[in-house]
Amino acid sequence: MSRVFSAYELNHLKNNGFKDIDTDSIGDSPVEYVTGHAEFRDLDFLVNPSTLIPRLESEKIVDLALQFISQENISHPAIADVGTGSGCLGISLAVSLSKKQIPYTIYLSDISEEALKIAGQNADNLLSSRVNLFFQTSSLMTNYPKIRFDVILANLPYIPSANISTLDSSVKDFEPVSALDGGPDGTHFINLLLQEIPDYLNSRGLAIFEINDTHAIEDFHIPNKFKAEIKNDTNDVPRFLLVNPNQ
Repeated sequence: MSRVFSAYELNHLKNNGFKDIDTDSIGDSPVEYVTGHAEFRDLDFLVNPSTLIPRLESEKIVDLALQFISQENISHPAIADVGTGSGCLGISLAVSLSKKQIPYTIYLSDISEEALKIAGQNADNLLSSRVNLFFQTSSLMTNYPKIRFDVILANLPYIPSANISTLDSSVKDFEPVSALDGGPDGTHFINLLLQEIPDYLNSRGLAIFEINDTHAIEDFHIPNKFKAEIKNDTNDVPRFLLVNPNQ
Protein backbone atom coordinates (compact mmCIF):
# COMPACT_ATOMS: atom_id res chain seq x y z
CA MET A 1 0.00 0.00 0.00
CA SER A 2 1.41 3.36 -1.06
CA ARG A 3 2.14 5.87 1.68
CA VAL A 4 -0.22 8.83 1.94
CA PHE A 5 1.64 12.04 2.74
CA SER A 6 0.07 14.71 4.93
CA ALA A 7 -0.15 18.33 3.83
CA TYR A 8 2.60 19.14 6.35
CA GLU A 9 4.91 16.51 4.88
CA LEU A 10 4.34 17.65 1.30
CA ASN A 11 4.88 21.30 2.27
CA HIS A 12 8.01 20.37 4.20
CA LEU A 13 9.47 18.61 1.15
CA LYS A 14 8.55 21.51 -1.12
CA ASN A 15 9.90 24.19 1.20
CA ASN A 16 13.21 22.37 1.49
CA GLY A 17 13.79 22.03 -2.25
CA PHE A 18 12.20 18.61 -2.81
CA LYS A 19 9.21 19.82 -4.83
CA ASP A 20 9.66 17.30 -7.64
CA ILE A 21 10.82 14.32 -5.59
CA ASP A 22 9.29 10.93 -6.33
CA THR A 23 7.48 10.36 -3.04
CA ASP A 24 7.35 6.61 -3.68
CA SER A 25 11.13 6.56 -3.35
CA ILE A 26 10.91 7.82 0.24
CA GLY A 27 9.06 4.82 1.60
CA ASP A 28 8.29 5.29 5.29
CA SER A 29 11.27 7.53 6.01
CA PRO A 30 10.40 10.70 7.95
CA VAL A 31 10.47 13.69 5.61
CA GLU A 32 12.76 15.47 8.08
CA TYR A 33 15.44 12.85 7.46
CA VAL A 34 14.92 13.16 3.71
CA THR A 35 15.49 16.93 3.79
CA GLY A 36 17.87 17.00 6.74
CA HIS A 37 15.82 19.78 8.35
CA ALA A 38 13.20 20.08 11.09
CA GLU A 39 11.34 23.12 12.40
CA PHE A 40 11.27 23.83 16.12
CA ARG A 41 10.01 27.09 17.61
CA ASP A 42 10.13 28.63 14.13
CA LEU A 43 13.82 27.78 13.85
CA ASP A 44 15.39 25.56 11.18
CA PHE A 45 17.34 22.70 12.81
CA LEU A 46 19.56 20.24 11.00
CA VAL A 47 18.72 16.61 11.80
CA ASN A 48 19.92 13.19 10.72
CA PRO A 49 19.28 9.59 11.87
CA SER A 50 21.62 10.09 14.84
CA THR A 51 19.19 12.62 16.33
CA LEU A 52 15.57 12.44 17.35
CA ILE A 53 13.30 14.64 15.23
CA PRO A 54 12.11 17.58 17.39
CA ARG A 55 8.43 17.39 18.32
CA LEU A 56 5.98 20.27 18.59
CA GLU A 57 5.00 19.16 22.10
CA SER A 58 8.58 19.65 23.33
CA GLU A 59 8.48 23.37 22.54
CA LYS A 60 6.71 24.01 25.85
CA ILE A 61 9.84 22.92 27.73
CA VAL A 62 11.51 26.08 26.47
CA ASP A 63 8.47 28.14 27.46
CA LEU A 64 8.51 26.67 30.97
CA ALA A 65 12.22 27.44 31.32
CA LEU A 66 11.80 31.02 30.11
CA GLN A 67 8.86 31.52 32.46
CA PHE A 68 10.90 30.26 35.41
CA ILE A 69 13.91 32.44 34.56
CA SER A 70 11.64 35.48 34.35
CA GLN A 71 9.73 34.71 37.56
CA GLU A 72 12.92 34.16 39.52
CA ASN A 73 14.54 37.21 37.93
CA ILE A 74 17.70 35.24 37.10
CA SER A 75 20.06 37.71 35.44
CA HIS A 76 22.54 35.15 34.03
CA PRO A 77 21.01 31.66 34.07
CA ALA A 78 23.20 28.56 34.04
CA ILE A 79 21.38 25.88 32.05
CA ALA A 80 22.00 22.20 31.27
CA ASP A 81 20.34 20.46 28.31
CA VAL A 82 20.90 16.77 29.08
CA GLY A 83 20.49 14.41 26.13
CA THR A 84 20.43 17.35 23.75
CA GLY A 85 20.22 15.45 20.45
CA SER A 86 19.93 18.11 17.73
CA GLY A 87 20.28 20.80 20.39
CA CYS A 88 16.72 22.02 19.82
CA LEU A 89 15.96 22.74 23.49
CA GLY A 90 19.19 24.40 24.60
CA ILE A 91 19.75 26.32 21.38
CA SER A 92 16.14 27.52 21.18
CA LEU A 93 16.46 28.73 24.75
CA ALA A 94 19.72 30.49 23.86
CA VAL A 95 18.04 32.21 20.90
CA SER A 96 15.16 33.41 23.08
CA LEU A 97 17.46 34.65 25.84
CA SER A 98 19.64 36.44 23.30
CA LYS A 99 16.61 38.28 21.96
CA LYS A 100 15.84 39.39 25.50
CA GLN A 101 19.52 40.41 25.93
CA ILE A 102 19.86 38.02 28.87
CA PRO A 103 23.36 36.49 29.13
CA TYR A 104 23.53 32.75 29.73
CA THR A 105 25.79 29.76 30.25
CA ILE A 106 24.41 26.63 28.60
CA TYR A 107 25.83 23.10 28.60
CA LEU A 108 24.49 20.76 25.92
CA SER A 109 25.35 17.11 26.46
CA ASP A 110 24.70 13.80 24.79
CA ILE A 111 26.15 10.31 24.89
CA SER A 112 26.26 10.40 21.07
CA GLU A 113 29.16 12.33 19.57
CA GLU A 114 27.38 12.30 16.21
CA ALA A 115 24.40 14.05 17.77
CA LEU A 116 26.70 16.62 19.37
CA LYS A 117 28.21 17.38 15.96
CA ILE A 118 24.74 18.18 14.61
CA ALA A 119 23.97 20.27 17.71
CA GLY A 120 27.19 22.22 17.13
CA GLN A 121 26.24 22.91 13.52
CA ASN A 122 22.83 24.11 14.64
CA ALA A 123 24.42 26.44 17.16
CA ASP A 124 26.63 27.91 14.44
CA ASN A 125 23.64 28.38 12.13
CA LEU A 126 21.21 29.85 14.65
CA LEU A 127 23.37 31.87 17.04
CA SER A 128 25.73 34.73 16.34
CA SER A 129 28.33 33.23 18.68
CA ARG A 130 29.08 30.06 20.66
CA VAL A 131 30.22 32.16 23.62
CA ASN A 132 29.05 30.54 26.88
CA LEU A 133 27.73 27.52 24.98
CA PHE A 134 29.49 24.28 25.92
CA PHE A 135 29.15 20.85 24.30
CA GLN A 136 29.85 17.84 26.49
CA THR A 137 29.95 14.14 25.68
CA SER A 138 28.34 12.60 28.73
CA SER A 139 26.10 9.81 29.92
CA LEU A 140 23.51 11.95 31.71
CA MET A 141 25.58 14.33 33.92
CA THR A 142 28.52 11.99 34.60
CA ASN A 143 31.10 14.18 32.84
CA TYR A 144 29.69 17.56 33.86
CA PRO A 145 31.83 20.02 35.80
CA LYS A 146 30.84 20.39 39.44
CA ILE A 147 28.77 23.53 39.04
CA ARG A 148 25.20 24.35 39.99
CA PHE A 149 22.58 25.00 37.33
CA ASP A 150 19.52 27.20 37.58
CA VAL A 151 17.66 25.10 35.01
CA ILE A 152 18.16 21.50 33.90
CA LEU A 153 16.28 20.38 30.77
CA ALA A 154 16.00 16.75 29.74
CA ASN A 155 14.07 15.08 26.95
CA LEU A 156 15.39 11.58 27.63
CA PRO A 157 14.07 8.27 26.26
CA TYR A 158 10.72 7.70 27.99
CA ILE A 159 8.77 5.17 25.93
CA PRO A 160 8.29 1.79 27.70
CA SER A 161 10.28 -0.91 25.90
CA ALA A 162 7.21 -3.01 25.10
CA ASN A 163 5.59 -0.04 23.36
CA ILE A 164 8.39 0.54 20.85
CA SER A 165 7.00 -2.09 18.49
CA THR A 166 3.62 -0.33 18.45
CA LEU A 167 5.06 2.97 17.22
CA ASP A 168 4.52 4.15 13.67
CA SER A 169 7.06 2.62 11.30
CA SER A 170 8.38 6.09 10.43
CA VAL A 171 9.46 6.35 14.07
CA LYS A 172 10.50 2.86 15.17
CA ASP A 173 12.28 1.97 11.92
CA PHE A 174 14.16 5.23 11.38
CA GLU A 175 14.66 7.27 14.55
CA PRO A 176 17.39 6.14 16.97
CA VAL A 177 15.93 3.54 19.34
CA SER A 178 18.43 4.71 21.96
CA ALA A 179 16.57 8.04 22.01
CA LEU A 180 13.17 6.35 22.38
CA ASP A 181 13.45 3.30 24.65
CA GLY A 182 13.15 4.33 28.29
CA GLY A 183 13.37 0.81 29.73
CA PRO A 184 10.60 -1.50 30.96
CA ASP A 185 8.34 1.26 32.30
CA GLY A 186 9.85 4.20 30.40
CA THR A 187 11.35 5.85 33.48
CA HIS A 188 14.83 4.27 33.61
CA PHE A 189 16.91 7.22 32.37
CA ILE A 190 14.71 9.85 33.98
CA ASN A 191 15.07 8.18 37.37
CA LEU A 192 18.84 7.91 36.92
CA LEU A 193 19.06 11.65 36.21
CA LEU A 194 16.74 12.44 39.11
CA GLN A 195 19.29 10.86 41.43
CA GLU A 196 22.02 13.11 39.99
CA ILE A 197 20.27 16.47 40.09
CA PRO A 198 20.75 17.17 43.84
CA ASP A 199 24.47 17.54 43.04
CA TYR A 200 23.92 19.85 40.08
CA LEU A 201 20.76 21.88 40.62
CA ASN A 202 20.83 25.27 42.30
CA SER A 203 18.98 25.39 45.63
CA ARG A 204 16.36 27.58 43.92
CA GLY A 205 16.62 25.86 40.54
CA LEU A 206 14.21 23.85 38.39
CA ALA A 207 14.56 20.59 36.45
CA ILE A 208 12.14 19.94 33.57
CA PHE A 209 11.71 16.45 32.11
CA GLU A 210 9.57 15.34 29.19
CA ILE A 211 7.69 12.17 30.14
CA ASN A 212 5.25 9.65 28.70
CA ASP A 213 1.57 10.56 29.01
CA THR A 214 0.96 7.39 31.06
CA HIS A 215 3.41 8.36 33.79
CA ALA A 216 2.39 9.62 37.23
CA ILE A 217 4.42 11.23 40.02
CA GLU A 218 4.56 7.86 41.80
CA ASP A 219 6.55 6.38 38.89
CA PHE A 220 9.53 8.63 39.56
CA HIS A 221 12.23 8.54 42.24
CA ILE A 222 11.95 12.13 43.42
CA PRO A 223 15.02 12.98 45.56
CA ASN A 224 14.59 13.67 49.26
CA LYS A 225 13.75 17.30 50.05
CA PHE A 226 12.55 17.87 46.48
CA LYS A 227 9.01 18.44 45.25
CA ALA A 228 7.48 17.55 41.89
CA GLU A 229 4.47 18.27 39.70
CA ILE A 230 3.30 17.22 36.24
CA LYS A 231 2.15 19.76 33.68
CA ASN A 232 0.22 19.20 30.45
CA ASP A 233 1.40 19.97 26.93
CA THR A 234 -0.41 22.10 24.34
CA ASN A 235 -2.77 19.20 23.65
CA ASP A 236 -3.70 19.06 27.36
CA VAL A 237 -1.85 15.76 27.75
CA PRO A 238 0.38 15.09 30.80
CA ARG A 239 3.87 15.63 29.40
CA PHE A 240 6.30 17.45 31.71
CA LEU A 241 7.71 16.58 35.11
CA LEU A 242 8.91 19.65 37.03
CA VAL A 243 11.23 19.00 39.98
CA ASN A 244 12.82 21.50 42.35
CA PRO A 245 14.16 21.69 45.91
CA ASN A 246 11.42 21.96 48.51
CA GLN A 247 12.10 25.39 49.96
